[in-house]
Amino acid sequence: MKIVVAALKGGVGKTTTSIYLAALATAARKDVLVVDADPQGSAADWIESAEDPALERVALAEAPTERLLAKALAGATPEQVVVVDSPPGNERIIGHALEQADVVVIPTRVGGVEWPRVDVVRRMIPRRTPFGLAICSARTFTRDYAETVQYWADHGVEVWGTIPERVSVAAGPDRFLSEDGLDAYRPLWRTVLRRAD
Repeated sequence: MKIVVAALKGGVGKTTTSIYLAALATAARKDVLVVDADPQGSAADWIESAEDPALERVALAEAPTERLLAKALAGATPEQVVVVDSPPGNERIIGHALEQADVVVIPTRVGGVEWPRVDVVRRMIPRRTPFGLAICSARTFTRDYAETVQYWADHGVEVWGTIPERVSVAAGPDRFLSEDGLDAYRPLWRTVLRRAD
């Protein structure tokens, strides 16, 4: 199963989402490969420097070019869960990853300024590939959050997960993955599994 986490804009929770999905897949006794296609290498840094037992068995392939991405995806075994952390702003690499995806997660934030960027990614996804949104760093009690969820519902776009705004969730490689974060991402992981079938 190839899960592509795709967003055109940085800072929306793309790498955090990729890492938590990889950890949850590992916890489910899956063989997991994270393909870091972002030249910044944030997912690679996280996996390589973390001493977190949740990430110990996660394999890593750095693939910041189309050629390396194609090679990493071709080298994945049928048993592996592959999580691709795509680069922001690089439509060619994102497009290549989306063509290979079994399922796509689009991380986004609350607010109308994010909507057009999500729409660009949505239009790039092959027609039969299931996709859904993960609303990251959400203040779920606000009007902006309610309006965002309603906007996507009105446009027929599924919100597969909402990740509340908590500093511990996005603490990065310096800390272990938070239990709050794992709990918040678990419904998203379950939905990804269901939709990928």
